[in-house]
Amino acid sequence: MSIIQQLVSGIGVPNFGVILPEIIILITAFILLVVELLTRSRVIISAITVTGLILAAGSIFLIKKGDVTFYGLYVVDMFSLIFKLFLILTTLFVVINLKPYLDSKKSYYGEYYYIILFALIGMMIMVSSPNLVTFYIGLELSAVSIYILAGTFRKDYRSKEGAFKYLIIGGMGTAIISYAIALIYGRTGSFDFYTIASLLNSNNIDVGVTGALILLIIGLALKAAAVPFHFWTPDAYEGAPTPITAFMAVAAKIATFAVILRVMVEAFPFISKEWSFAWALLAAASMIIGNIIALRQENVKRMLAYSSVAHTGYILAAIAAPTGMGFSALIFYSLVYIFMGIGGFILLSALEKNHKWSNHIDDFKGLAKRSPMMALFMLIFMFSMLGIPPTVGFMGKLGVFLALIGSDIWWLAVVLVVMSIISAGYYLRVVIYMYMYEPVSKARLNFAMTEMFTVAFMAVFVLILGIYPTVFWGISTTLSSLLIAGVGR
Repeated sequence: MSIIQQLVSGIGVPNFGVILPEIIILITAFILLVVELLTRSRVIISAITVTGLILAAGSIFLIKKGDVTFYGLYVVDMFSLIFKLFLILTTLFVVINLKPYLDSKKSYYGEYYYIILFALIGMMIMVSSPNLVTFYIGLELSAVSIYILAGTFRKDYRSKEGAFKYLIIGGMGTAIISYAIALIYGRTGSFDFYTIASLLNSNNIDVGVTGALILLIIGLALKAAAVPFHFWTPDAYEGAPTPITAFMAVAAKIATFAVILRVMVEAFPFISKEWSFAWALLAAASMIIGNIIALRQENVKRMLAYSSVAHTGYILAAIAAPTGMGFSALIFYSLVYIFMGIGGFILLSALEKNHKWSNHIDDFKGLAKRSPMMALFMLIFMFSMLGIPPTVGFMGKLGVFLALIGSDIWWLAVVLVVMSIISAGYYLRVVIYMYMYEPVSKARLNFAMTEMFTVAFMAVFVLILGIYPTVFWGISTTLSSLLIAGVGR
């Protein structure tokens, strides 16, 4: 046997079968890159993107057995597969609503589609990361792609301003995470989560470990838009095309929550007392600041941006209770937030297409008379974000509340309840304007079929999951148990 043969046999061949969804999306992105150079047909570009996403989602069900592949740098397990499925579906709903919105704004570029797919690949790498290097690669691939997407309204000052702020602050987050990874490697000699976990516990924490953990939490909190690292969020969300805002506020954020959970549980399970308190402080600050500033907003899109910051606090509060119940609550809330977030932002996107609609709160006056169904759907999304039964938002907050009570973190549970009550001030304001005022305009509102389908689908699921959350809660509990079972192996 030659030296080359020995090397090849020692290295082995990665299991490409378990990364079939990623391969399909990558191929689709490259096809779009070529097609966009050859044709400007919006229908063809949209159809190729949707087809690729559907095939990728379907391929997840063909993966019968997980694996740790690429020489230990990539893990495919039930946790990553479930999140990948929901990330793909979220992206699909964004993509099918992108064309009518961009047509109305006369700002259609083929680059939107393959950049979205590259961002999606980055998120899928993030949730499959058992290693700090893989996690970093996925994080940056998705972040750089979203920087570009946020500024694609090239002639709009707000879009460029928001993208620039996101780029500068996001770049700072990248640097912080890089320093954290360097310190962790210097202390443990490894990037692997399980190796790091085996070397660190509450008895051997030193200044290096403490500094690394603080920097890592700060960097991840910045990517999740937690207070006080949220300053890029309102401007980036408001300036970006609204379907892209939905992608940023939902897909990117859900991937970040998944990787936060994976990193904390798999790499630092034996020092959970230290990091859980840090996340509790960030959660409390996000709930308080996000809700209070949202009360002062006149622009509903900007209000939902600050609302997103508050929801970051609600979700991060779950990880402040480092137990199976807390992890399950985080996974459940992350998954169901997809329906609320996508529904709310796509509904705004549909309304924004209409003449003189600026998303100002006055635009919503009399919406129930102009479009009764859309007003009803908006009411459902507002009630769910507020946490009123029988919507799924109530079940999400209830799960986090019970996890906090079970871990005796009463002060954070009180903050969650009080801030949820305060949030009624801006969520119900939208409802009041829709149902208790006369319309400011009699012009007919026009909606694309994809927008009506998406909004109706999300609203129905918000109610179904609120009444019958058993399936999603079962999935969340199973994923939480799998993460905990892997600790220390």
